[in-house]
Amino acid sequence: MMIFLMFVLGVIAGSVANAVIYRVPRGVSWYKGRSFCPNCKHALSSCDLLPIASYLLLRGKCRYCQSPIPVRYLLVELFLGVGFVLSPLSNLGILWVSTVIAVMDWETMLVSDWMVLIWGGLVVVSSGIGGISGGLVGMGVIGGLWLITNKKAMGSGDIGIAAVLGLWLGFPKIITALWVAFVIGGIYGGYLLITKKAKLKTAVPFGPFLILGGWIAYTLSYGVF
Repeated sequence: MMIFLMFVLGVIAGSVANAVIYRVPRGVSWYKGRSFCPNCKHALSSCDLLPIASYLLLRGKCRYCQSPIPVRYLLVELFLGVGFVLSPLSNLGILWVSTVIAVMDWETMLVSDWMVLIWGGLVVVSSGIGGISGGLVGMGVIGGLWLITNKKAMGSGDIGIAAVLGLWLGFPKIITALWVAFVIGGIYGGYLLITKKAKLKTAVPFGPFLILGGWIAYTLSYGVF
């Protein structure tokens, strides 16, 4: 029963995360106003907003205009549903906000400073400030690349992500997180080049790889999600 309740809580949190991911980059309040279809702007009814179920029942299409609903909505809800089952209670807030930051950056290449600050606050509440050295390393490495490449290789938002990751993981685990992020990001970049889906100067969001690297480093260190 507890597993089921945590899964339900997670998919509800995923539904909220989807609203934040869509609305914040577009300057729309994430907590005011009714949800609507991004294509036809029709207000959605309560039966359109059931996490997971509505997407499946509607077969991934808007009830009103039949435009496709991005599969991201379903994936985020499923991911957080499973994540809430597997994660310790102390990590639930960190999991939620880091997922929002990663997906938002992936879709829009925008890193919300407010989301990063909230994430940092959750890290301090959960883990304290013992990871300051890790935060400085993360900020130094990514910030250094940002400066050396004249703000081209990294975005300023990546510096904040790396700083919070370092504060959360501490030193030397932040080194593992950065290494994993660069490896996975490099593989993805190589894939884009080989398949001609991008050129050398094409901007690719790095925040999601940093966050993925952070969670992999955390899991390798503590053996829990």
